Amino acid sequence: MAKKTYYSMNDVPLGTEMIVKKNNKKVVLVKIHNFPTTFKTKDENGVEEKYYTYEVDIVNWPPE
Repeated sequence: MAKKTYYSMNDVPLGTEMIVKKNNKKVVLVKIHNFPTTFKTKDENGVEEKYYTYEVDIVNWPPE
């Protein structure tokens, strides 16, 4: 039986593109804060905001 690889939300690489669920805004991951895990992001205008993991869809995550 193949061993399954699990990925934590803390393993998302910086610079990963995300989409905010409530407004479909594209943002880029700048920093990960732990407990609770939150993502500090920056949009195309340079505005930085924090989101919980359930507030965003991470593009191309987890890796195939």
